[in-house]
Amino acid sequence: MMDKYQVVLGAIAVSIMVLVPVLCVLSYDLLAGRWDRSIGAWRERRHEARDHRRSVRALRRQAGLPLEEVVANLRRLRLAVGADARRSAAQQMGNRLAYDRLLAQACEMLDIEHELSAETAGMERDIERVRIEAELEGAGVYVTDRHFGQAA
Repeated sequence: MMDKYQVVLGAIAVSIMVLVPVLCVLSYDLLAGRWDRSIGAWRERRHEARDHRRSVRALRRQAGLPLEEVVANLRRLRLAVGADARRSAAQQMGNRLAYDRLLAQACEMLDIEHELSAETAGMERDIERVRIEAELEGAGVYVTDRHFGQAA
């Protein structure tokens, strides 16, 4: 009959003889960079999965108009703002304010930072509009008919 003490000591000895060399090899491989590519790929897959889950949650919680309708309204208003030369100042200002509000709404839907709510006017406001349109195009939302970099 075996003593429990001998069984425990035997298990400890076997685990030391097996686990210590395995842990040494694994540590050496990790420090030598043998797993860098696979660890990087695993991290990238994990980040992509997290971003996908966030996007799906955002789509499920979406309230109000869908993004496609907001973009269609943005395109329509952009054409109206471009053809405002013969309209009154009140109509021009109304079109620009409506365009700015739709830009801000699209930015909030896509988590793009904007400064359209700030008290800016004139050239600063126009520069912010152009910057936001470029950010939207970078996110895959084309407000204009031509793509970024294409000649007018």
